[in-house]
Formats: sequence, C-alpha cells, structure tokens
Amino acid sequence: MDSSTSKAQLRSHIRSARADRARAEVGAGSIATVAGGLAGDSPTEVGPDSVTTVADAAWELISSRPVRSLLAYAALPGEPDLDPAIDRFLAAGGTVFLPVVTKVGEPLAFGEVTGSMATLEPQGKWGIREPQCDTGFLTAEELLSSGVGLDLIFVPALGFGVDGARLGNGGGFYDRTFGPHGAAPLGQEPRVVGVCFASELALTGLVAEDWDLRIPAAATETGLHTFEPA
Repeated sequence: MDSSTSKAQLRSHIRSARADRARAEVGAGSIATVAGGLAGDSPTEVGPDSVTTVADAAWELISSRPVRSLLAYAALPGEPDLDPAIDRFLAAGGTVFLPVVTKVGEPLAFGEVTGSMATLEPQGKWGIREPQCDTGFLTAEELLSSGVGLDLIFVPALGFGVDGARLGNGGGFYDRTFGPHGAAPLGQEPRVVGVCFASELALTGLVAEDWDLRIPAAATETGLHTFEPA
C-alpha cells in the first residue's frame, strides 16, 4: 500500500471515530471518551492527574513556563477544542495568533485574536473561525520573527506516528508553511506541540515524506506525550 492510500484510510477512520466522539459528547452533555483507538500498542502518557480534557493539557503547558504569545487554532466540530485554554490565556493578558487560510497551494497567514474565541466567525469553504485584521495578516516568517516573540505553537492533527510524523487533513497547509521545505521551517524555538486525542497517537501505517512536518510532542486529554525521533 502506498503512503497516500494509507494516509487516506487513516483519515477516514479517525474522522469516523471523531464523529462518534462528538455524538457521544452531545448525548452526555459533557466530554466523553470513545472507547478504542487506531494505534497498535497504547503509548505511555505523562501528565498531571488533573488533566481530563485536551484544553486542560494545553493550559498546563501554557502555565508551566513563561509564555507571552502563542499560535493556536480554532477547532472545527470533532477536533480537540482548545478554546477554554485560549480564552484563559487571553484573559491573563497573553497574545494569541490563529492561522488564516489564504489559497489552496499557498502557506498559511496569521492574525491576532482581539476578543474571545466566541467572537470569531467561520470563514471560507471550510468554515474555519478566523480573526479579522484591517491592516493585513502576518506571513509565517513574520510570525516567527523576534519582533513577535512567539513562545509556543499548537499544531492540530488527526494523529501522529511513533516518531512524531503528523497526519493532517490532506490540504498540506501546515507542511507548506512549517515543514522542512515550507515557507518557515520550524526549529527548536519556539516550542512546538501537536494536538490530538490519545487514541490517535502511535498510528500504524503512517509513513512521513521528507517534506512532512514532524512534531516533538503532543498534548492529549491524558497529558503530554513525547515522541521518539526517527
């Protein structure tokens, strides 16, 4: 099986599991855990006992060290929702940037959140909530410049391989922006943390190409998981 077919099958399975999770959450009226996963063996998780949601894990990361500004994302239905952690950080005086989809085949742009996450409106064909900016958006290079002083990046994913290979939604936006051959390849700084559900770690059959973004660690509802480099 080639890598594109394998990734397509993984995406289909994960999207189905996320839809089940979303239905369970609506039915229970609270965060629910969908039994089962897509990984081979269950990975070892490290996190505080207080972590019960992905937003909890994100807040633990934000509050564990000085963070002045960060890049996050506005969750679509079924995705791990960081809104509570983002709003808490904003209320404490932090600066938050969110990705803005430009055009298919182009890198992401970035805008600053000037209110709560609830004030953002869905934009474009995918209905992603994006900040509005009358003066224009930042490029990836500008976002990572010393003038912005970004301390932390949260990268959403459908899941990760054992070595941190990222499974995205298939548009290639994050690879084109932050991957090894992207507009602004990520290095050691700022800190980069992926985001997914615990059942989406250590995905079997995920093969990364040399242009794919790899992530050193991921936040899930069970805490922070660090990947073994390839």
